[in-house]
Amino acid sequence: MIQPRFSFLLFLSFLLVFSSCATTRQAPSVEPVTLTILHLNDVYEISPLEGGQAGGLARVATLKQQLLREDPNTIALLSGDFLSPSLIGNLKKEDGERIAGQQMVETLNAMGLDYATFGNHEFDLKTADLLQKRILQSNFEYTVCNAFRADSSRVRPFVQNDAGELVPPFLIRTFRNAQGQEVKVGILGVVLPFNQADYVHYEPVVVSFRETVEELRPKVDVIVAMTHLNEADDLALAEEVPGVALFMGGHDHHHMSHYVGETVIAKADANAKTAYVHRITWYPSSGVSKVNSTLVPINPALPDDPSTAAVVEKWQENVGRIMGDQGYSPGEILMDADPPLECQEVVVRRRQTNYGNLVLRAFEAAAPGADVYLINSGSMRLDDNISGAVTQYDVLRTLPFGGGLVRMALPGEVLKKVLDIGEGENRGEGGYLQRYRAEKEGEGWLINGQPLKAGQRYAVVLPAFVAAGNEANLEFLKDYKQEQLGPLVVDGASVRNDVRDLTIAYMRFLGK
Repeated sequence: MIQPRFSFLLFLSFLLVFSSCATTRQAPSVEPVTLTILHLNDVYEISPLEGGQAGGLARVATLKQQLLREDPNTIALLSGDFLSPSLIGNLKKEDGERIAGQQMVETLNAMGLDYATFGNHEFDLKTADLLQKRILQSNFEYTVCNAFRADSSRVRPFVQNDAGELVPPFLIRTFRNAQGQEVKVGILGVVLPFNQADYVHYEPVVVSFRETVEELRPKVDVIVAMTHLNEADDLALAEEVPGVALFMGGHDHHHMSHYVGETVIAKADANAKTAYVHRITWYPSSGVSKVNSTLVPINPALPDDPSTAAVVEKWQENVGRIMGDQGYSPGEILMDADPPLECQEVVVRRRQTNYGNLVLRAFEAAAPGADVYLINSGSMRLDDNISGAVTQYDVLRTLPFGGGLVRMALPGEVLKKVLDIGEGENRGEGGYLQRYRAEKEGEGWLINGQPLKAGQRYAVVLPAFVAAGNEANLEFLKDYKQEQLGPLVVDGASVRNDVRDLTIAYMRFLGK
């Protein structure tokens, strides 16, 4: 009686084990899906800097091709600020239209950029139609959730392409692995409302971002954002709107990375001196994504992509011709820089530099007798150091905006406010002031070695742009009278009232 019962139980156990094994073998495996994002921000130069040792979009193109071979799910993004400013962008073509970022669009097209958002400098372009023209020339797609075209009180998105599609608040891209499993990724962009161009309407950053993320959540598996904001605003936004896997930042010109909760915040160095490579892994079974970010130097170890390099070379040849037509001699050697002239943006926007001092001494040589000379560091766009022979081209690259100087008579308390803001709120930004004949001493200032007095009036020479109240936190300057400068002379020769011409003339004098 025992034997049959034992046999039946053994047979039943065998069936259960066999059934379990069969179920395991037949269940489909759920493999993760990977994607790779090549992330740039704040790119104004198409060619390498630092004597060819850093940057260059032809090298970035090679990096993208390498990443595509590693992972076919690779895209390249740019988190704003590329159409302006630059020396090339401020020059005019034969038809009289400014180049205004066309060189960047053509080079980024050749490089294989996939997506971009607006930075505040995109709105440097003089008209909405010109910006719209550059968007239509782009092979890559734009997205932004809080900036719109505004014409005669009509607010609407910019147009994405010739088919009439609008620049959307977000994009959705689907990636698949070799097994066909997929991940849907939502990409959105946001820009700080810094540039108050008449043709742009901004919605509040946090509100727009939150509403866009909430709309995306039920449609996608992973959300990533291109954020053209300053560092503090990125950190605050990640705290306010959790659940975004990655903030690919811009606006700050030096690399950084942070975690806020589960959100990774990363920014590369400006002018493609570095790029971030973000490798994202999506696990369908758990609904979890993992971000692994690597900062990659863009240097001679990356060879130029030939097709991108050809576009760069074409534009560089055009620049030499156009500058010659405008009366400049870009190859003229003006002086020898020893020690090197410091103009990297991460430096010139945070402390006084020898290059800033030289430019201001050029102002003094042309307009002597003022108590203080100032220039906003955001007008010095070289983002490089110069050693050895300094050419006109180097000066023109440094000061691409140009513009004239004015004299102002400011009460001591107003001058103190200007200097305090330059050294305080504007440190790290373009409104940081390079200064000459003004030195910080404790909580106060020395003007030509003497304590600044509230009841005294001081003669200040500075760019007309700043005097008109156009610089951040210095808007109040527009309420004070400007005095136009008379004929300017450097080393006995008449010089046009333009910061570029003044600096070139003074360097030429130093180089004698």
